[in-house]
Amino acid sequence: MRTRRSNAWALAGLVLSAVVGCGTRALDPGNGSQTGGAGGPPEDALVAALRDLGGADSLLIVGTNAGWVPRKPYGEIRAFREDPETLVEAAAVVGMPVCSVEFNALAIDSINGDAMSLTYAAASDACGNENLGDMIDRLNALKTASTVVVVAANAAVTDRTTNGGINFFYDADITRLTHAARKLYVPVCVVSPESLALPTPPQGQTPGLSVDEALAACGL
Repeated sequence: MRTRRSNAWALAGLVLSAVVGCGTRALDPGNGSQTGGAGGPPEDALVAALRDLGGADSLLIVGTNAGWVPRKPYGEIRAFREDPETLVEAAAVVGMPVCSVEFNALAIDSINGDAMSLTYAAASDACGNENLGDMIDRLNALKTASTVVVVAANAAVTDRTTNGGINFFYDADITRLTHAARKLYVPVCVVSPESLALPTPPQGQTPGLSVDEALAACGL
């Protein structure tokens, strides 16, 4: 199950800010093919590459456009030009921890980041400083084997959950839920810049996609 990569940029207003410049580490671009769409396991080559980079302190950092894994103890960074859902699926196979800095891109082609693309140092700092404990607890309590998170411009929802309902998250919690989902390997369906239809009392709703329409758009 894969996200629609081109849509993730629209949530830039919710992103973490870039905070520091790039260090002296060299980038080692990954050679895995770009993949997209829904269905199918992660590429075998990607799984094998992450397994080779695994270790007690390994970490996959994912942005909207790519992922980074430090090649310790060599001081290099292995870059993978894959969408975040593909990367997280592969990380789940090998049990590699994940940190998401969505909805920022990673500055994999430049030593300088900006408000939209993070350097490795800025992404690492963001991972170290973000506290998702309460959101991880909430998602863990809702999570089943088929749970999916849908992310739109105006809300995020969890569907196929333990309470049998659709659970809504707003504002900063949209980003926090996405990041928690990545850590827990829960699939994320991004439909932004589209909005979800939200209930309004007593019996109305705002314009937008239904949850079923959003999931269908992601091929789920």
